[in-house]
Amino acid sequence: MTELVERDQPAEWVARLRINRPDVRNAMNRAVLRAFHDHLDALAAEDVRALVITGTGGAFSAGADLREVRTLTPHEGRDFSRAGHALFNRIEQLPYPVLAAINGHALGGGCELACACDLRYAVPSAKLGQPESKVGMIPGWGGTFRLPRIVGIAAAKELIFTGTLVQAQEARALGLVNRVYDEGAFEEQVLEQATTIASNAPIANREAKRLLDRYAADRQSMVNEESLSLAYCISTEDQSEAIDAFLEKRSPSFNNQ
Repeated sequence: MTELVERDQPAEWVARLRINRPDVRNAMNRAVLRAFHDHLDALAAEDVRALVITGTGGAFSAGADLREVRTLTPHEGRDFSRAGHALFNRIEQLPYPVLAAINGHALGGGCELACACDLRYAVPSAKLGQPESKVGMIPGWGGTFRLPRIVGIAAAKELIFTGTLVQAQEARALGLVNRVYDEGAFEEQVLEQATTIASNAPIANREAKRLLDRYAADRQSMVNEESLSLAYCISTEDQSEAIDAFLEKRSPSFNNQ
């Protein structure tokens, strides 16, 4: 059976996790979230000083698996949101730097996964964004509080309200991406950055990360608000119509219900 998330060690003190669902552009369902936790459990026993997260094939992640989302009740939608939060909070709070190697599109939950990482590197062809409003939802895995922290409140509102996707270079201008590397040397360039980080004093990096990540927002209240709002969106007729339209490759008809 193919692993949903693969793990390898491309360099000393560097681990890499790769979402492995290329047939659905590495969309994340509950099984993928669990697979991430399993690998993080294993990494906790290893001397890891930098972690790279990426995707298989030509995508980083298309976000939450809409085929699973369309089956969820509002209650299940809230739990799905909280499951994503639990994973992304864990990634954000790892005691070493985490690098997102955005080897293709990072959409919705994929963009939120990238935002939970400390550093983001992308290929020129990558697009990033929060298109949830186009399928009747909101960002449900941290997009309403991590994205504005990274790009500023005005840019975050524009990205979320319009559902617009931005190319890698524009994402870099917004501060959403640290650097854009040519596709031919992408993995090597990201690995070089990870190796540089891992070669530095791990205690110093751990303490620097802890202090840099301090901010005033009440994280738990934001997690609760986002999960409840997503559950409400899942209960609407517009959300069902939007996902059906997306999967049927047609334009949705929204009735504000």
